[in-house]
Amino acid sequence: MRFPPGTPRALGLAAALAATAIAGAAAPQPPTRTARAPRAEDGGAPSAVEPGATPLRGSLGVPVAQRLLASSDPEARLRGIERLGAIGTEEAVSALLAALEQGAPGARDPRARLAAVRTLAPHAARDSVRQLLSRELSEGGAPARSAASPLGELLRGTAALALARSGDRRALGALLNAIVQGGAAGEAAARALRAYPPASLQLLLGSRKRLEPALVAFLGELGDLRAIGALRPMLEGGDRAAQVAAARALARLGDEAALAKARAWLRSPEPGLLEATAEILVHLGAPEAPDAVAALLGSERARLEGLRLAELAPSERLVPALARALPLLPEDARPRAVAAMGRAGGAEAARQLRGLVARPELATAAAFALATTPGAEARAAVAEMIEGARAAKDADLRRLGLRAGVVRGLVLGDAPEALEGRLLAALAAPRGSSERAVGVFGAVALGLRDAGEVVGACSPAACDRAAVHAAARGALARGERALAALAPLFAELAAAGGGDAAGGDDAAPDAAAISAGVALLAAPRGGAVATSRLAALAEAGGPLAPLAARALAARDDEVIRGRLKRLLEGSDPVVRAHVALGLGSDPMPDSVSLLARAYRFEDDPAVRRAIVRGLSRRAEVQRTRALLAARDLDPDEGVRALARAALSDVPRASTSRALDAPRPALATGVVWVAIVPNDRSAAASASSRPARLVRPDGVAVPVVADPDGVLLVPGVPPGVSSVLLAPAAPPGDSGS
Repeated sequence: MRFPPGTPRALGLAAALAATAIAGAAAPQPPTRTARAPRAEDGGAPSAVEPGATPLRGSLGVPVAQRLLASSDPEARLRGIERLGAIGTEEAVSALLAALEQGAPGARDPRARLAAVRTLAPHAARDSVRQLLSRELSEGGAPARSAASPLGELLRGTAALALARSGDRRALGALLNAIVQGGAAGEAAARALRAYPPASLQLLLGSRKRLEPALVAFLGELGDLRAIGALRPMLEGGDRAAQVAAARALARLGDEAALAKARAWLRSPEPGLLEATAEILVHLGAPEAPDAVAALLGSERARLEGLRLAELAPSERLVPALARALPLLPEDARPRAVAAMGRAGGAEAARQLRGLVARPELATAAAFALATTPGAEARAAVAEMIEGARAAKDADLRRLGLRAGVVRGLVLGDAPEALEGRLLAALAAPRGSSERAVGVFGAVALGLRDAGEVVGACSPAACDRAAVHAAARGALARGERALAALAPLFAELAAAGGGDAAGGDDAAPDAAAISAGVALLAAPRGGAVATSRLAALAEAGGPLAPLAARALAARDDEVIRGRLKRLLEGSDPVVRAHVALGLGSDPMPDSVSLLARAYRFEDDPAVRRAIVRGLSRRAEVQRTRALLAARDLDPDEGVRALARAALSDVPRASTSRALDAPRPALATGVVWVAIVPNDRSAAASASSRPARLVRPDGVAVPVVADPDGVLLVPGVPPGVSSVLLAPAAPPGDSGS
C-alpha cells in the first residue's frame, strides 16, 4: 500500500489494519468451538471447552487461572492467583477458595497462600473468605505445612489486617477471639485492630456480657477513649482480676477513675497487687508513683518490673532504690539500672555514677550515663575523670573521661572546659596508641581538626590505621562534607585490597579501607571506586558489603544485573536492604520490577522498609501495586507508615514521594560499645575489631574499634541500633 507524501505512518498502519478487518469480515469463518493449544506457562493440558463457552473466556478467564493453580510450577500458581484477583468476580473468588482447600497444591505453598490472602482481602466480608482468613490467622496455615516457613508470621499478620480492614462485625469477632486466646495469633490480631480501629466499639464488643482480662488489656492499648464507659463499671465488680485489668486499662487511657482504686490498694497492700498498683500510679503521674516503684525494686519477685517502671518514669527519688537494687539484679540488667540513674539525674545520681566508674564491668555504662545526664554535677564528674588526681595516674580512667567528655559535647553541647586541651595533647601520643586514637576521634568529632589533616598520608604500605579508624568515626558527627573528604582515601585503599600492592578485585579490604568506607554514605553511587571492586566487596560480606551493594545497585546495567539478583535473594537481610535502596536510584527502568517482586515474599520487615524507600524514588507505574499493598496489608507498622508517606501529598496514587533517610546533621545520637572478650587469653581479638553498625533508619555503617576495643559511633538517629562484629581482624591490622 502506498501513502500520500507526508502521511503519518501510524495513520497508514491503522488504515491497513482496518482494511484487513473489513476483508476478513466478508469471508466465511470456520467454527470456533476448538480450544487453542495450551502454552507451557499455563501449567497443564488443554481442557475441553464447555458447551456455550466463548473462546475469549476459555483463553483469558477463570478456566485458564484454574489450570495455572493446578500446576506443579509455583510461579504458574502465583500467576493463576493474580489472574483470579484481576478478574475479581464471584466466580473467580470461589475458584481461588477452592484452590486453597486442604490437599490442593496451593494449600501446601506458603507463597501461594500469602498471595491469595492479599488477593482475597477486599472480599473479607464474605463468609467463605472470612473463614479462610481466620484459619490463616489462627494457624498461619496448617502447622505441618508452614511452621518452619519464614513467611508464617507475615502470612498471619496479613490475614489479621485483611480482617480488621474489612470492618465486618463477624471479622472483628474473629480477631477478638484470637486476642482472648492469646499467643502469636492474639498479638497479630491486636496489631491489626490498632492499625484499623473499629468505627464503633459496639461493633467490636457486640453483646459480650463479660470482658475477659486479655480483651480489657487490649482496650487500654487501643487508646480509644470510648472504651472508658465500658471499663469504669468493672472497677466496682466483685472479681478482683477484672478490677485490676480495668484499672490498668483506664490508667493507660489517662482516666483518673483508676487512681482512687490504686491508692486504696497501696494503703492496704494485697499479695500480687503491688505491680499493678505501681504501674497505674506511674501511668497517671501520681506523686506516690516513685515510692511504689521503689517498693518493687526492693522486692525479689518484682525487681525487674520495678526497673522497667523506673525506666518508664525517671525520678531523682528512685536513685537510692536503684543503687540498692543494682547488685541484686541479674548481670545483664545492671547496665539498664545504671542508665536509669542517669536519666533520673540530680546530685545523688552523679555521686552514685562517679563511684560506679571505678568498677570495670560497669565503667562504660556509668561514663555514658554521666556524659548524657544534664546538670553541673554530672559535668563536674566527667571533668574529674579527665584531670582529677586519679586520672593523672590511671590512663584507662583518663581515656574513659575523654570519651565521656566528647559524648557530652556532642549530645548536650556541655563539654568540660579542660576537654579541648586534653584532646589536642592526646594527638601527640605515639602512632597506633589508644591515647592518640581517642584524641583523633574527639578532635574530628568536635570540629577541632579536619579528618584529612590528622590522618595525613596513608597508603596500604604505611598508614596509622588506628588514626584512620578514629578519624572516620569522628567524621560521622560532621556531616556529608567531612565524609566526602575521605572519598579519595577510600578509593585508593579499596583498589589496593588487602594491603597487596597488586590489589585485585578478590582481595580482602584493608582495615583502613573498612573505616574509610564511611565515605560511601556521602557517595551512594560509589564515587571513584571501580564497579568490579564494588561487586567483589558486596559479595564478600563483612562491614563494607551493605554500602558496596547499595552503590553497585545504583550502577545497574545488563552486565551486573545477575549479581544484583543474587544479592537481592541472598541470606544477609542487611545486604538485601541496601540493594533495594540502591535500586531506587538505578538508571535501568525495569529495576522497579525487581523491587516489586522482591517485596512480595520478603519476610524481614527491615528489608521491606528499604524496598518501600526504593520504590518511593521510582517514577514507573509498576511501583503502585506494591506500595498500595504495603500501605494496606503489611504487618509492620513502619512499612505501612513509609508506604503512606510515599503515596501522600500527590495528586494520584500512581505517583509517589521519595523517602530519603534522615540527614546526618539531624542525628545527634552516639553509640558507645566496649568490646570485651569472653576469655582473657583472647584480649587481642578486641583490639581494632571491625564491625557493622546498622542505624535505626536501616543504613549500615562500617566501623573499626580503637586499639583498646572501644567503639564510639556518632551521628546516629534516635531508635534501636544493632552492632555485628566481624569474625576476625582484617589483613594489615597486626600492628594495631
